[in-house]
Amino acid sequence: MLVHSTFLAAATRSSVPPLRHAPRSLALRGLGVEAIHSPRHLSTSTRFGSPQATQARSASPALGVEQQPVAGPSSEPEPKRSNDDRDRATESRDVVWGEKHPSKSYLLFHPVYSESDLDSVQVVHREAQTTGDRVAGKMVWLARSIFDLATRYPGYKNKNLPPLRASSTTDKKVELPRHIAAQKDRLDQMAKDGQAVQVDKASSVDAAEIQQGMTLDEMRKKGIVFGPDGWMNRMIFLETVAGVPGMVAATCRHLQSLRLMKRDKGWIHTMLEDAENERMHLLTFMSIAKPGIIARTFALLAQGVFYNFFFFFYLVAPKVAHRFVGKLEEEAVHTYTLVLEDMKAGRLPEWENLAAPEIAKEYWQLPEGARFEDVIRAIRADEATHRHINHTFASLESTDPNPFAYRDAPAKMRGTTYGLERDEALEWAKRSEREAIESANKTA
Repeated sequence: MLVHSTFLAAATRSSVPPLRHAPRSLALRGLGVEAIHSPRHLSTSTRFGSPQATQARSASPALGVEQQPVAGPSSEPEPKRSNDDRDRATESRDVVWGEKHPSKSYLLFHPVYSESDLDSVQVVHREAQTTGDRVAGKMVWLARSIFDLATRYPGYKNKNLPPLRASSTTDKKVELPRHIAAQKDRLDQMAKDGQAVQVDKASSVDAAEIQQGMTLDEMRKKGIVFGPDGWMNRMIFLETVAGVPGMVAATCRHLQSLRLMKRDKGWIHTMLEDAENERMHLLTFMSIAKPGIIARTFALLAQGVFYNFFFFFYLVAPKVAHRFVGKLEEEAVHTYTLVLEDMKAGRLPEWENLAAPEIAKEYWQLPEGARFEDVIRAIRADEATHRHINHTFASLESTDPNPFAYRDAPAKMRGTTYGLERDEALEWAKRSEREAIESANKTA
């Protein structure tokens, strides 16, 4: 009887006309008809005025428009088609049933930024308010400190100004890094005020030998700044790990939804989008540099350890886990900001005229002539988006709806704020749902 009812229900559904609009109870990601056609759910190749977008809009039915039922299986045998017929069918349309999607349409939703969006990204931090926030902050501080020491990252040793020697060559002099320049200004002010100037105790060089600038080669040899290899190795390693939290969170919530037989309320999709976005960052860097066997081994070990750690961490304390990721993304925005500062100050001349890889042009829809600097700016904006999403999720209860299921926050909001608090997120979710339903009703 159960099998018979199942087949009867399936047959009935095939003859029922489409819903004019989904009821409010279905107005969550993936649960309502309007959500399927919402711009939030269009793939990369069907947005922002691309040719695929025009074709998709012309071919897709508008919301609320009755469609003719699709004819079921016919008793007449389908005539065989020759290879020439199949070729002509392939040329006349983008998709042939049973074949792959159109180019790039398999990618999940991700933002594409304007110039003003990219310029608006700022380094912001969320102050700890709960014990969980403080635990997440300490974990991020510990993880970054260990990694900085292991990679000899210039930013970790910024308390003592290294001696700056005058160069006898005509090499290009560049502006000092921000943390070194601040100490130089402090020493100059101390000398001007008649105070005793203190330099690194481990150095025997007199303070009078400190010069206004250093050659780029000297700065790199002393470990004051990274060269292109140092930055690239660091970014590749970080991106191999950065794609883990989104996938783990999506997996945990997916299994929870199956286990409890309840709806997820839109979290899974957003977490998968974050994971794929981080993976695209890695693939972009891999199109420029090829890590050696040692770097790949370290990435393999780090990924294996971090995945298992974060999996159990998310099961025990999902809110703290999201706060941890939000803090990590704060550090990521800071890191890419330092890369851009080095490029603008001339400390990375190797990347000044480096063209953007094709994979980056297609993914972020960059214009022709885009440079690697534009890619770094887009990646930094992505990290700001992840920062905003994870800090928001950390402020929500696990049973709350995803506030970004229907509509993302504007790019400028994501770039200048750390995220939404719970009351703000719930209000955003209600307003987005209400506007989506009203829009569907207008087109009905």
